[in-house]
Amino acid sequence: MEEKSMQRKARVCPFRTFFCVIFLFLLLDYSAPVAKAEDLKISQLLEIKYLSEPALSPDGSQIAFIWDEGGVQGIWVVFLSDGKLIKISHAKGKLARPVWSRDGNLFYIQNGALFFWKYPQDKAALFEIALKQISDFDISPDGRSIVYSKSGDLWIFSQDNNQNFSLTSTPEVEDSPQFSPDGKKISFISFPPFKQISEVPIELTGPKLAFLATKYENTDVGIIPAAGGASIWIARSEENELSPKWSPDSKKLVIEKRKRNCKRREILVKDLIDNKEIVIYEENTQKWIYELSQESYWSPKSDNIAFISDRDGWCHLYILNLEKKSLTQFTKGEYEVSYPAWSPDGSKIAFTSNKDSLIERQIWVMSFPKGRLEKITESRGTNMMPFWSPDGKKLAYLHSDPYTVLDIWVKTFPKGESKQLTNAMPESLDKKALVPPEFLYYESVDGVKVPAFLFKPKEFDQNKKYPAIIWIHGDGILQNRYGWHPSKNYGVYYGFHQYLLQKGYVVLSIDYRGSIGYGRDFMQGHYMDLGGKDCEDVIRGAEYLSSLNFVDPQRFGVWGLSYGGYLTLQSIIKYPEMFKAAINVAGVDDWNDWAKDPDGWWIQGRMGDPQDHKQLYYQSAPINFVDKIKTPLLILHGTADFNIPFYESVRLVDALIKKGKNFELMIYPGEDHYFIWSHTWKDVFQRAENFFEKYLKK
Repeated sequence: MEEKSMQRKARVCPFRTFFCVIFLFLLLDYSAPVAKAEDLKISQLLEIKYLSEPALSPDGSQIAFIWDEGGVQGIWVVFLSDGKLIKISHAKGKLARPVWSRDGNLFYIQNGALFFWKYPQDKAALFEIALKQISDFDISPDGRSIVYSKSGDLWIFSQDNNQNFSLTSTPEVEDSPQFSPDGKKISFISFPPFKQISEVPIELTGPKLAFLATKYENTDVGIIPAAGGASIWIARSEENELSPKWSPDSKKLVIEKRKRNCKRREILVKDLIDNKEIVIYEENTQKWIYELSQESYWSPKSDNIAFISDRDGWCHLYILNLEKKSLTQFTKGEYEVSYPAWSPDGSKIAFTSNKDSLIERQIWVMSFPKGRLEKITESRGTNMMPFWSPDGKKLAYLHSDPYTVLDIWVKTFPKGESKQLTNAMPESLDKKALVPPEFLYYESVDGVKVPAFLFKPKEFDQNKKYPAIIWIHGDGILQNRYGWHPSKNYGVYYGFHQYLLQKGYVVLSIDYRGSIGYGRDFMQGHYMDLGGKDCEDVIRGAEYLSSLNFVDPQRFGVWGLSYGGYLTLQSIIKYPEMFKAAINVAGVDDWNDWAKDPDGWWIQGRMGDPQDHKQLYYQSAPINFVDKIKTPLLILHGTADFNIPFYESVRLVDALIKKGKNFELMIYPGEDHYFIWSHTWKDVFQRAENFFEKYLKK
């Protein structure tokens, strides 16, 4: 049988003045140090480590995580008792999340092979030479068996006899296997093999080059006995069934169900004992449902299910009692909640929230079922992703701020001190060189209040006239943070902006409508209007900068990544005299192309089907209006971009050449949508610095 592809990319406030009345406050007041700060260097930015995928050991003594050092990923373990750090992976290649077995062994996949480690080993070892080309896996509760997905089928490896046997052999792809807590059954998702088709006209490629689009189909959910046997379909329809989660008693599965256009959501519970299915939650909308709320969380006693929904206009915590069939909203107000985590005894839920400050995150704990809230962290910045120790006496979490990237912290619950366990910043970097932002709102074209962060140069002089750069984040479901963004994808840009400050630039980072963190109405503010009013948000940001006496309105630059690259193109097309330099990093230039590859919820929810809205798709595509561009443009794109196919930049370059436009292009061979390697970032930073220097400092 042919191998199957395993690549799954699983308030409005009116203002009365002519420009705007600014609600401005300095978020953190640090006294200026006496000693002069050392200049920030690009080489230091490239030494910063970015943390992801933390996993607490079963006994609560260690946390495993991935550190990315210039694109080279490593598995590390930190001990909660004394902060001891051990790097256990020593091979090179892409890593998958670390997984602990109940007996304290740590497993992870690297380059398709399975590795394991247990203290006091100094490094991980290859688990079993025969286990290769693995895409995902899970460990049985007794630690004796491993289920894994290989070439689209599920397999079991038994440590008792060192034997492999096949669980499935089908034309479909089975992936994301998960043992039931009693070890008797395995859940999985299934989908047809991916289809790859050529997407670029031959006149742009010739006979030697091909661009392939991958067509993704809907997923279903099944289970299979761990001892082998026939699969049972738990959820199978024309829609997407995903994120199956076992109840702790192994009797039920909770499943998320979404329509492809992201306008309908259901949460299903399948009772495997009575063979009954109930819909415990339904949600419908004319616009789209928040894409990031796709998980449900069982209580330890299997009697309650927690989930996040923005049905009241803000992302809040809801809990359904299965016995009473009662749904209760436990958090309310103009703030958002994420990452809920039940305490081991089920009497509390910890979660992340921007309750006190929309641009920051703190850890909160709610008593259950009374719903009493208590704030656990106080540090400014981002505190997120809480996880409990097995005895419920400690909470570990992640923290970043204007002076540090994401690190692991631990706090004795509830009133103990917080302790930092990791330090991802290089010792050579002088934190006195870093500048915290000022948060503000300015008024957009229709009176909507647009949040933004203003960065002033180090040793700022009110009497000078500085060039200014506007930064536009990507994704459309993202938010700038007070300090380093917790994701490497955007943390690297925050660091580079700090570098630009010492080069004498003012930087304005904008949360245009469409951004998260400010409620559903703001997030959905560009529905059926991509590149419309959200682009006006950018332009009004430039007009706000023009109102500042220390900014030179004749020296504005703009740049952005992904959707931010798209808005960069829209800005210089709609307002060709506004900016003197623009950088498009992997931006969309035609939503018709993006609706073909990668397609999916994001575009379907915001713009509908291109066949039904041809004029909308045409008017919102920069590729159709490049003749209006006057601003010098730099395009940066990786050839292996999974999100915005490199083909989009090929078409853009072709159109720019035909219209005789002034542009530069840098191609990064093998690079992803979010650039990975330090040598790429070195070139990006230097190229961006030189480009802005050339056009903004004449």
